[in-house]
Amino acid sequence: MTAKDSDVSSFILPAEGGSTIATLSPQEYYRQVSKPQRRLQWKAWPLITRRLFVETFFNGLMDRGATLSFFTLLTTVPTLTAFYSIVTLVLSHNKEQVTDITNDFISTNVPDNFEDNAHRAISLIIGSTQQSLIALVVSVLFALFSSSAYVRAFSRNANGLYGRAEGRSIVRTWLTMWGLTIALVIGLVMIAIAFFFSQDILQPLLGRFSEPLHIESASAFILDTFLPVWVYVRWPVIFGASIILIALLYHFAPNVRYGRVRWLTSGSVFALVSITAVGLLVRVYWQNFYNVGSYGALGGLIAGFIGLVIANTLLLLGLKLDAEITRARELQAGLDSSVMIVAPPRSEAALQDLVKLEESLKESAETFQKEL
Repeated sequence: MTAKDSDVSSFILPAEGGSTIATLSPQEYYRQVSKPQRRLQWKAWPLITRRLFVETFFNGLMDRGATLSFFTLLTTVPTLTAFYSIVTLVLSHNKEQVTDITNDFISTNVPDNFEDNAHRAISLIIGSTQQSLIALVVSVLFALFSSSAYVRAFSRNANGLYGRAEGRSIVRTWLTMWGLTIALVIGLVMIAIAFFFSQDILQPLLGRFSEPLHIESASAFILDTFLPVWVYVRWPVIFGASIILIALLYHFAPNVRYGRVRWLTSGSVFALVSITAVGLLVRVYWQNFYNVGSYGALGGLIAGFIGLVIANTLLLLGLKLDAEITRARELQAGLDSSVMIVAPPRSEAALQDLVKLEESLKESAETFQKEL
């Protein structure tokens, strides 16, 4: 897009339909809002808090979180299957170490009542990986497709929280969501590697490749010096990677154009901290109450599902927090944003078709009424 094109005003369509609303061009929005209104006034926070309260308890934010939780469950199983299959394929000469690490992880994090089921599931995955490389490719593709379903659902909810319809064409939307999905999956794989990065995995690999590649000194440094420090450093790295993934999701999912990616926002920090707290609470419940009879196991499953719904709700609430901060900045700049956030869209190419569709439906309804 040229500088001249970027000065052209855009328009948005409210999510519930109606007339289009003109917005500033991206450059003009930066000059009037983003640059001069970076510092939010303290008296804006009561307005932000009130709107977040209304969104949470009156506008069905938890319903949106429950919808995302369904897609989370749809995504988790094939993604874990594909990830574990890739690991067992890459570390084909060290399957015993992978199995031992997996068993230790299950023993530490899975309640006793479900350890046998978890072991059987892992054995089934290992068997399918050993049988066919085609099955591995299919599982990876299915994992990416199911993960993109979550991202697309998040995008629809993000547009709803901004109160606007999707303006990008279906081709552009799908390409954007697939690109975002691949970035998120790669990020989650890196987080998993950071979590499981240990001597049990590295020592067989380094022992196999260090001598042919003449990197014995580097291998010794990694095993003797780096890994003992990594035990304490990995959590800041994991949190940093997580905040980057949330920033990417908040930036590319909605049809809102802010300019450069904002790697650290109030909403992303709130989402990460609150989701971490929910995860810790669910873990404490599992460790203390999961084995209290059959009702304890049932309560543990319910607690896990509730924790998942709350986590997805908090992820959306973090995005809504950023949206309301944007509204407050627009109000400070003198824009009419009391009803609609008027940040420029990424595209309005599909909005004309939506407007025509609404007009066609309206005409059909009027024709039906006249014929009665």
